Amino acid sequence: MTGGPSGVGGLVLDGLSFASTLGLTYDSNVSQGAVTPSETQQSDVYLSLGGSANYQSKASELTFGASYNGSYNQYFNNTDFSGFNQGAGLTASYDAGRLSVTGSLGVAYDKGSNRNYGSEVVGQTSFNTSLSARYRMSPKTSLTGNLNQSFTTSSGDFNETNNFSMGTSALWRYSPLTEFGPGIRYTSSSDGTGDGRTSVGPTITVNYKLSTKVSLNSRLGVDFASYEDGGSADPTFSTSLALDYRASKLWGMNLSLFRDTQADPNVSGGYSEVTALRIGYNRKIRRATLNLGCSYETTTYSVPAYEGVVSGTTPIPPPQPDRDYLSFDSSLGMTIFQNTTFASIFIRYSDQSGGGANAFDAVQTGVSLSRSF
Repeated sequence: MTGGPSGVGGLVLDGLSFASTLGLTYDSNVSQGAVTPSETQQSDVYLSLGGSANYQSKASELTFGASYNGSYNQYFNNTDFSGFNQGAGLTASYDAGRLSVTGSLGVAYDKGSNRNYGSEVVGQTSFNTSLSARYRMSPKTSLTGNLNQSFTTSSGDFNETNNFSMGTSALWRYSPLTEFGPGIRYTSSSDGTGDGRTSVGPTITVNYKLSTKVSLNSRLGVDFASYEDGGSADPTFSTSLALDYRASKLWGMNLSLFRDTQADPNVSGGYSEVTALRIGYNRKIRRATLNLGCSYETTTYSVPAYEGVVSGTTPIPPPQPDRDYLSFDSSLGMTIFQNTTFASIFIRYSDQSGGGANAFDAVQTGVSLSRSF
């Protein structure tokens, strides 16, 4: 799914802001992931009209917020891709000295091309929840816990997916800047066919923060998995890393790395090992802001290895080709009209290899105007 850059909001009431966005985009391949040898790429131009509303309470021991965004994309030639996208979310946080808790709940609906499904038009609804907590036992030690769940359902002949993870860590503050410690993580995944996958394994967490200049949050773990229908799996690695570097008020960089096993919506009983890496750069140029980014993702398909099962008695999904996805994105924007409107131009290039009919490349470029009021 693609869209233009997000806009800026204007303060209407205490903590409440609104914004409207208008964008025009050229897409060189609107049916990304759906091109077959007998078909050619179809280019198109689409117009986007959207808006958002955000509320954030004043900072206190208990804070909460709510947001909503929606947009309609109108394609000029391929009208089947036209549709309404929207999302909403709730957040809350509690901080009372030794104990701090943060939670979020979100829902989103998107209609359009989806490179993971290999279908021309897909309507996808996703629900996400997260909860994290930290208890400071002493100035040097802390206990942390987190819970995350995502549920996705899509139109067409695709399976719904449900991914759940829960973990806890004991952290020791080595210095005022660094803390690390061991932990344990449990995961559960399912594609709605009954062949669920569960795993449990140790983790190591390392966090580093140097004021607002450098921030690092990382977790590395080993998952020992099993399947509900008797399948076995080799141990796999899971990784979560986020690094932010703010060199000065003029420029900064960020890096993120993610690796995990998730239920695959395309094939019943199948799972995908996903590794995603992204590097971003931002630079202030007088009144303008330049953003550059590069993302690389590799997806390896896997199925449970059934031991002692006679051929033909247990259906094993056919092997799926691995996929490699590479993208580059850039935008240049600045505020105009007495800082009430944010104008930007953007260009993105994406290329996916492997995956048979899911292989494609595409370019999107366009302009966007966001008005606060």
